[in-house]
Amino acid sequence: MRALRTLICSLLVTASGLALGQDCRLRVGWEEWYPLIHERDGQLAGSEFVLLSTLAKQAHCQLEFIELPWIRALKSLQNGDIDLLYGASKTPEREAFAQFSRPYRVEQMLLLTHREGPSQPGPISLTDWLATPNANGKPRVLGVILGFYYGDQLDPIVHAPEAQAQRLQVRWDQQLLKLLKAKRIDGYLIEASIAPKLTRQNPQALQQHQVSEQNPEPMHLMFSQRVPVEIVQRFNAAIAAPAKP
Repeated sequence: MRALRTLICSLLVTASGLALGQDCRLRVGWEEWYPLIHERDGQLAGSEFVLLSTLAKQAHCQLEFIELPWIRALKSLQNGDIDLLYGASKTPEREAFAQFSRPYRVEQMLLLTHREGPSQPGPISLTDWLATPNANGKPRVLGVILGFYYGDQLDPIVHAPEAQAQRLQVRWDQQLLKLLKAKRIDGYLIEASIAPKLTRQNPQALQQHQVSEQNPEPMHLMFSQRVPVEIVQRFNAAIAAPAKP
């Protein structure tokens, strides 16, 4: 596991913006989510990082990025040790300890597996895939991130109590690709904004599949209860504002 690091992103560049931002410095839990957010030459990069930075600038806030695995980040947000998470699904369980922005984008999950022949033209059923033995005749194992919510349609399948033996849970997102390449799992669910990059890098080894049980899910920013409502409203206003060229 990499050592815990903190990266500070100073987003306010005008004198008036800096004055407005002095009351808003948010600690953001992040982890490697390539290519959406990742470290490059000692700095964070990627489309999710750029989008979050843009929204924060429009909301007159400064961001401090603290590297944490997702399950620990959720607990830290609940305790008020960090202030903000991104790319989060809104659930009743999370609403009990967090505030949510309006949706700022949508996401869809794909199933990433070993290459098992030509790609199918249409979606496959995750339920059927899990019920079918792998090439060695053994039950398929699905990689799962601790604390991750896979959407209203997929989460009951992923976390079905009767299928616990077919799940391998990990703390860090990037562990799943290593486990898949090592053939310790048969597949895992991954965002459609990430999967194509991985399959292009590993065309002979990996295969992505659309999943019939899932519809696109709205993604939200998730704030600690300690963050003032007025700041959440600033982010909502930034999300609602037309994109600047």
